[in-house]
Amino acid sequence: MKGRVFQATPREGFTDKLIPDGKMAVSLLLLVNSALFVAIFVSGSDVLPKYGAKWLPAILHGDWYRLITAGYLHVQFLHILMNMMGLFNLGPLVEEVYGTRRMFTLYTVATIFGFVLSTMWSPRTSSLGASAGIFGLLGALIAFGLHSKSFAAKHLQQQCLLNAAIGFAMGGFMPMIDNAAHLGGLVGGFAVAYLSGLPEDATAAKEKMWGLLSLASLLLTLLAFYELARRIMLHNALNIGAG
Repeated sequence: MKGRVFQATPREGFTDKLIPDGKMAVSLLLLVNSALFVAIFVSGSDVLPKYGAKWLPAILHGDWYRLITAGYLHVQFLHILMNMMGLFNLGPLVEEVYGTRRMFTLYTVATIFGFVLSTMWSPRTSSLGASAGIFGLLGALIAFGLHSKSFAAKHLQQQCLLNAAIGFAMGGFMPMIDNAAHLGGLVGGFAVAYLSGLPEDATAAKEKMWGLLSLASLLLTLLAFYELARRIMLHNALNIGAG
């Protein structure tokens, strides 16, 4: 990496103003996940997880947005604590290596891949949590070890492989852990990071493409939460009408 192990190349353009470099993606992901957990806890309602979790029958009836919103919802304190610790530890590394735009894109793809595989593996089981996206971060750092020749990158790759193996082993003994979502997230994050390469080696055209992909990921995520809010408002309206 020519002496720069964790430094991303600065860029300029319209999409940079919307999704600038830094640690913005990690900060926003931590904030949104935590805020949604607080909203669920304070309200004492199961409406958010009921309408936002992965559940194949609902997805087949048009609730596509669940493949994204499920990755932002938690109902247990220990669950969100462990996931936010993982995001806090891994996210800044991935964002530093790949930049904010690639990081948010691969996190979104990993979340979708994770819950797609989860629906195929356990279609009648509800699932939620940020761990699919977090395993995507592990996959991205594993890909980093393939792109970089530095000792630090190779060591980080080995640590991530070990952490992924431990995570899958725990899932084998604890049925409440969604290993299918973890595997899909790991594969999705690795694939995006490996195909993207490192920002410092990219052409201007490739950087523009990643800017557009990150913007599309952001808009898709916003649309998913809009659909979730719309379903909940419809649910509330029907309950008021029935009363």
